[in-house]
Amino acid sequence: MKSSSPAAPCPACKNNWKFSLHGFLCALLLIWSSSALARQPNIVILLADDLGWADVGYHGSPIETPSIDRLAAEGVQLDRFYSTPICSPTRAALMTGRDPLKLGIAYDQIHPWYNVGLSPKELTIADVFKLDGYQTALVGKWHLGHTLGHQVPNAQGFDHFWGHLQTNTDFYTHKREGGHDLQENGKSIHKSGEYLTHLEGREAVRFIHERDPKIPFFLYVPFTAPHSPMQAPQATIEKYESLPKASFRRTYAAMVDEMDQQIGLILDALDEEGIAGNTIVLFFSDNGGSNIFGGVNLPLRGQKGQTFEGGVRVPAVIRWPNELQGGGVMSQMVTVMDVMPTLTKAAGVRMPTTADLDGLNMWPAIYAGRPVPRIRPVGFVSEIPLPGVIHTAIYDGRWKLVQIIREGQTQTDVQEFLFDIEADPNEEMDFSHRHAAILARMRRLMSEWRRQHPMAGTRGTLVAHPGWVAPKDWAAAVTPTRLLQPEWKSELSFSKELFDATEKRGVLVDDRTKRRMIEAHRKRSREQSENSR
Repeated sequence: MKSSSPAAPCPACKNNWKFSLHGFLCALLLIWSSSALARQPNIVILLADDLGWADVGYHGSPIETPSIDRLAAEGVQLDRFYSTPICSPTRAALMTGRDPLKLGIAYDQIHPWYNVGLSPKELTIADVFKLDGYQTALVGKWHLGHTLGHQVPNAQGFDHFWGHLQTNTDFYTHKREGGHDLQENGKSIHKSGEYLTHLEGREAVRFIHERDPKIPFFLYVPFTAPHSPMQAPQATIEKYESLPKASFRRTYAAMVDEMDQQIGLILDALDEEGIAGNTIVLFFSDNGGSNIFGGVNLPLRGQKGQTFEGGVRVPAVIRWPNELQGGGVMSQMVTVMDVMPTLTKAAGVRMPTTADLDGLNMWPAIYAGRPVPRIRPVGFVSEIPLPGVIHTAIYDGRWKLVQIIREGQTQTDVQEFLFDIEADPNEEMDFSHRHAAILARMRRLMSEWRRQHPMAGTRGTLVAHPGWVAPKDWAAAVTPTRLLQPEWKSELSFSKELFDATEKRGVLVDDRTKRRMIEAHRKRSREQSENSR
């Protein structure tokens, strides 16, 4: 087991330790533990925002992405990599290795008017690498909570955070809903007029150059691009004048181009520091491209916010020159939930035994091409962009069920598609009317999966609730942890009948709280009965 920090000489060796066998062994241990730590690979995760399947050079795009293409040539393409259909759920799965549905961050993104985010009890990938001695840093977009102290990156395992808490942040003013949203470790910084993608790349490069070279690092760079607002330097937009103006296609192309340039600078920094060979670089998109804002996912069907392949199957590449042969393509299904167990295993980082993961360790498949059986179905859901229109999908082996649910005031309509996704990745042949038994089984799996969603989790909204106003400064508006209670405890008691009545709608509270609330209700009922005699 690799040590997380250099070992100190023990007290028994302090006197004349150079001449004692005990001292010699302790010195050997010190050298071994330091060198073992140094041998652990660095980790760099590069996350694009709303990048379409067809919008990288190695998939034939007219958009220039030489840096991403370099990663594909020097690494392994993860050809069936799945993110969730929308922003926040992908980030929740990436950070925790858990199904974001169980976290209550699945149907909708985290809007500025929400107060949801990661729990203070959640174990993140940054926590795990930090516990094993890594330096940890996040540069870019967080989008996993912005109101309470325990939700922000510095409280979720990151030593260093430079970026913004919200999505849809203006690339030049760095504001969201009129409030300033650019910070470094909880303190607002002001770079008005500078293009956000440039700033993110510059800060990532600075971290690589100024890190402690004796300690491995975990660097997460979630770029804001090419997510809206659709903004890019005019010269780069003009570079793509041959593309259509419609649906922001030219501006979108420029935003992807600018992001790729910054990725190139990050890769150059790894080369300059002489650490590229022992650095794992993982690149992927948080969901499919949005057709409304210029993204193209062809030949895949659908787009961001939908659970057809174009909404969830994304470009993804992993590179580790010292261990992986370049130019490979892996066709096994990999999900964003798998990133945490896969990277920790690849790096030899110790995973706490208390970790509750839904993702799988896919390293044997990536490194050696060995099949990794997926023992549980994989589900995705989205209630974006229209509240009340829910897109869901469940994968089980070769089969995929897509449901589009339209909730009305007095009735609900469901449209279903059943695909053999291995034989028909472009989802052209619907088997829902031909395989009744398979359809029934997939419906059951879908129901079992969806009922795991906390009933108080996010659901689709387009605007803030009445009375909400935005803060002037998002960093300053975070409620410090010292002003918060250590945990929430419901003051209510519910009957078993109430839990039974809501069982199929989702999870009301965790099992421990459920037992406590039922017992409290029974006790109260007994007392009321005795008092009424």
